[in-house]
Amino acid sequence: MATVTIRNLSDDVVDALKARARRNSRSMEAEVRDVLTRLAENDASGIEAALAQRIPQRRRWSVPSSEIMAWIDANPSTPAQDRMREEWAAELEADRRNPLFDETIRDPWDDDASA
Repeated sequence: MATVTIRNLSDDVVDALKARARRNSRSMEAEVRDVLTRLAENDASGIEAALAQRIPQRRRWSVPSSEIMAWIDANPSTPAQDRMREEWAAELEADRRNPLFDETIRDPWDDDASA
């Protein structure tokens, strides 16, 4: 095993480590070993954890259908919105029946004129 020497620790840090070791019924060396082991096993350091708190959380780009249905139930449409929806549906249906807006896809190789 390797030996690590740490110099210039403040008295407050040493006192806090001793108090923590006493609470856990360990020597200060065992307490520091445990703290360093747990710190090394964790992927994020203290600086990384602080930065992660500053960075805004990722936003959801979709909404569950349950939230949409709850919003619809909580916000019923007004008579004006109902009229607008009916007018819009009527316009769509009229466009579907209009031969100028016929968007069927035809394969030019299937024409009978080439035979």
